[in-house]
Amino acid sequence: MGEWYYPLVRPHPQRMNLRLYELYKTCRKILALTIIAVVLFVADSEMQINARMPAASPSVMKDQYLMLVNTAMARQMDAYKLAQFDRSPYDGLAVSFSDAYDVSPVPTLASMQTQLGSWKKSTGKQIWPWVYLNRMIGADGAEGNELTKVPYFQKFQGLDLDGKAGAQSDFLENWRNGLRAARNTGVPGIVFDLEFYNNYKADDIAELARMTSMPKPETLQALQTLGKRMADIAASEYPGAMIWILFSGFTRPDYRIIDGQPYFLAGTYIVEGLLDQIQQQHLPLRALSGGELGLGYCHSSVEDLRQAIEKRAAIFAPLLQKYKGILELGGTMTLWSDTSAKKNWVAQGNCQSSSAATVEDLVPYMELLFRSYRYNWIYGSPNGGYLAFNPEAAPRFDAAIAKAKQQAYTQEGGASLLIPKVAR
Repeated sequence: MGEWYYPLVRPHPQRMNLRLYELYKTCRKILALTIIAVVLFVADSEMQINARMPAASPSVMKDQYLMLVNTAMARQMDAYKLAQFDRSPYDGLAVSFSDAYDVSPVPTLASMQTQLGSWKKSTGKQIWPWVYLNRMIGADGAEGNELTKVPYFQKFQGLDLDGKAGAQSDFLENWRNGLRAARNTGVPGIVFDLEFYNNYKADDIAELARMTSMPKPETLQALQTLGKRMADIAASEYPGAMIWILFSGFTRPDYRIIDGQPYFLAGTYIVEGLLDQIQQQHLPLRALSGGELGLGYCHSSVEDLRQAIEKRAAIFAPLLQKYKGILELGGTMTLWSDTSAKKNWVAQGNCQSSSAATVEDLVPYMELLFRSYRYNWIYGSPNGGYLAFNPEAAPRFDAAIAKAKQQAYTQEGGASLLIPKVAR
């Protein structure tokens, strides 16, 4: 008997294709529904996580805050310097991650945070990122500053207001990263340096208009627009941040007179744009005008300092009213160990003629400053023999500063603030 085989039955080609197509459609539906379910699950999970996470809030500044500004650069800081600073009476230190003449790639946020994190091992004090406008200021060959003689600063004139040179973009990236780093490390804000180191002539609005080949009205608008962009970035990256501006220039309303029309320093219009944007858009930001120009570093006597404080307050009164709740005044001065240590600019003008012969003699000056403003900064310059990170030189200055603080803040009734406080 022969073996029995089941006949080989092949399905009809058209019916087979139909079944495969129906199976394909079914699989597509299942896959689409699965993807939707996963997306909804992930979104819901993120919403629940975000709901459980507290909103980031700005660091609260003390009512009496003292910052050291001494051209500290991140690449030069180490545990030794920071340990010495930690023993000082300061609350904070301004540190630049990209200095005034730096043309290298903008430091990344990750690299900044790595450095800031490592510094916490040496100091519990606050490190404020310091951002220079100079990054987007073109060189003035006539000034003979060797630090500006690089292609980066020579490829444009005045300020990179149109952004074509790429310098404005680099500046704004520095600005953004500084704010992010400050927020992530719990520092109240950033320090903004408005000085035109590369080209002081460009701070004259007429000269700047000539250098950029822009009419004066367009130049003013471009400066204000830059300030508005800075405000928008700050509000986005660090709501509640303090913008500590070393000087704003508002005490020089008639720096330049053109056809009978007074003009501020060019940089002041950047600050004006920033403040206007904060006010008009109700942005959660504060600004401090530090007093480098309006107050100055030196005074011939304590009475001279008192008069300068009162004069500055009178000039700023309408601005403080206009930007109420936004703008506040801060104070500044510089120190010297003794008369013999003075050199360069500290051996000139009011610094040279000051009645204070030693840092101990400057205690009454500091005391008045600390009672007049909530927020102050001291410019620690080697031109006055002040080496804030040197364990041999610093203690004498630290003792004088501590004495001034103690006398200013422990008098009956506490600190007598002559300058109206910003609404908080």
